[in-house]
Amino acid sequence: MDIGTILLIAAAAVGVLDALIMLLGPRIKGYENYSFVASLIGFFASTAAIVWLGFLIFTNQFQYVYVTQVTERSASVLLKISGLWAGQSGSLVFWTFLSFTLYFGFRALTRGYEDDKLVYRAAIIMVAESVIIAVNTLVARPFRLIEGTIPSDGFGLNPLLSTLLNVIHPPLIFISYALILVPFSVKLAGFTLSSEDRNQDPIPVVNAYVRFMTILAWILLSCGIAIGGYWAYTVLGWGGYWAWDPVETTSLIPWLLITLYYHARPTLRKNDVIRDSFLVMAYITVLFATWTTRSGVLSSVHGFAISLVSWTMLATLVSNLIIGVGLAFYSGFKDMTDDDQLSGPGFFDTSNVRTFSIKVALIGLLVVAATSTIGVALPATYNVGIAIFDPTHLSDRMIGMDTEFFRIGFYASCAFLIASAFYCMRTDFLTYRRRGIILIVVFGIGAILAFITAFGNIILEFLGIGWRFGPMPTYYWPANLLILPAAAGIVFLAVAFARLLAGKERIASTRHIGRLMLHLGLIILLLGVFMSENVVYESNSTYLTAQMNEVAPNLYIRVADIDLQSWVDSSNFHMVVEINVVRNTTQGWRVIGLGYTTVTGDPNWNMISHTVYLDSTALRDVFVAVTGFSQGSEGLQVTIHTKVLPLISFVWIGAVFMILAMVPMSWIEVQSLLKSMHGKETHLYEDDENDEHFEVSKDVIPEN
Repeated sequence: MDIGTILLIAAAAVGVLDALIMLLGPRIKGYENYSFVASLIGFFASTAAIVWLGFLIFTNQFQYVYVTQVTERSASVLLKISGLWAGQSGSLVFWTFLSFTLYFGFRALTRGYEDDKLVYRAAIIMVAESVIIAVNTLVARPFRLIEGTIPSDGFGLNPLLSTLLNVIHPPLIFISYALILVPFSVKLAGFTLSSEDRNQDPIPVVNAYVRFMTILAWILLSCGIAIGGYWAYTVLGWGGYWAWDPVETTSLIPWLLITLYYHARPTLRKNDVIRDSFLVMAYITVLFATWTTRSGVLSSVHGFAISLVSWTMLATLVSNLIIGVGLAFYSGFKDMTDDDQLSGPGFFDTSNVRTFSIKVALIGLLVVAATSTIGVALPATYNVGIAIFDPTHLSDRMIGMDTEFFRIGFYASCAFLIASAFYCMRTDFLTYRRRGIILIVVFGIGAILAFITAFGNIILEFLGIGWRFGPMPTYYWPANLLILPAAAGIVFLAVAFARLLAGKERIASTRHIGRLMLHLGLIILLLGVFMSENVVYESNSTYLTAQMNEVAPNLYIRVADIDLQSWVDSSNFHMVVEINVVRNTTQGWRVIGLGYTTVTGDPNWNMISHTVYLDSTALRDVFVAVTGFSQGSEGLQVTIHTKVLPLISFVWIGAVFMILAMVPMSWIEVQSLLKSMHGKETHLYEDDENDEHFEVSKDVIPEN
């Protein structure tokens, strides 16, 4: 048995022992010390397992199946590092290490509080989940040896993974997934207690640890999703950054649930079960995302084939779902009498406009989270049935949800999010009444544009009128409905943000600045999506050397050179195409962009990969990708896919704004965690103010 397998077994076994010690609790004298030592051993064992896997990769130990699949002798240091998580079993080893590390961190921070019911039960849940991940890792057999002849070299990474982005994107996603274990365990443990027990005399370090891990998970997951979108845009050659691929979508769902939690905090104060359920479900959807990636029951560019780990991960998902939902219902039912004794407004009954706007945003987030989950869960469930009862025909009968289903949910939610952006931030710039007038006007104009897009020319044709409406902002009516409101929202938030920085606002706390940046970034991103996703100019054309075709008004693509640098067969070649982007101006033809796009056949992986060329400006991208080539009578000719994507830079700018907005807010959580670790029982969030997004204020901004 390999040392790596022994280390994983040791981590799982010690974790089980730790859970048993905690369950027996006071029956064992000094149980807290034994349990802490067990958590330390589990941490060391899981750390040693990931270090051992890295050693095998870096020393080219090709007698291991996993090492052969993810690296080769000529691989760079960075690509060898990415081999730790590039494959299925390696990523599970990495997740096991993260889970046991987080558990040990929790035990170290709560040392001496083991007799607290919440800490005690959260620790049991956390170590149990860590053991479950370790067991799934063992099932995946990351340290399996090759039977037969040992190869002299490995296959190397899949060409689509042989990029620096593979060193950054996957670990960000996995670390963020693992971090959600902390709030999940604490909140789920709270569901086993009465409302009084979980809210009375909370331990500062527990609250601070949960808050810090939650916001850190949100930031890292945001970075991971944004980088993944850029990776898809530049490497996969989709012509876009988002295709509602199952794995993309399932990575978005935990992000949405954490965001929902932050919106639920000020609006569901008296119903902490529903509020905290968002964090519980966030971790369960992490398991869902992991199972989706590894199950092979959904068609995805990220997916692996069906294996035994597909079924163990499904069992893990289902058991956690049953326990999580069951305890949430149990806790809610048990505390129902407490809620009845509390008087207060209903969900839609509030005298505070800003609080109501947060509830509107909450509804929007729920819509997109629900459609995203349903859109993946329904076909996955159907395909699981085929995999069980008719596995030989799985690939023939596998179904997936059409992207339009996801788009409907997304655009419907955007209407709520944009409307709420006008009210959820307090500012002296414009009264609520004036904001409402602006909102009605921009949505009214948007509705006219949307109606013309959907029905205008149809009605004119029906009436026999020869005149037709000119081009709309996009070809998609929901986007045309929302473009003007989004632009107005950006202007409003940008002015409010500028006033805040200039000291013209009464409220200027760190959290208020961060949340204003966050909302501004979100609306900027959404406007970028509306414009760039619904492209007007797209073409697939064949080119000979020196040939030029128009791809947009006065914008042309010219193939300057076609260089077939190597050719063995249709799965082993390398071609480089030189591209000129040319504009026809009043002064004549002018080359405004020059670059290269490549297409490569990899015989080891039996796949074609390509590098796209992007000619980018602040207002648009020209996307160029070679999708095929052939030998004609006039020489080599290439097929080129071209898109002109307006305002796609807004997507990246908005994402950066949102992430940067949370950095100072996370620093506040770091300070509160450090303060709580020093035993300070005082208020941990001195920067909080009554006007905050998470707080509800009775004040009303006076009329200007």
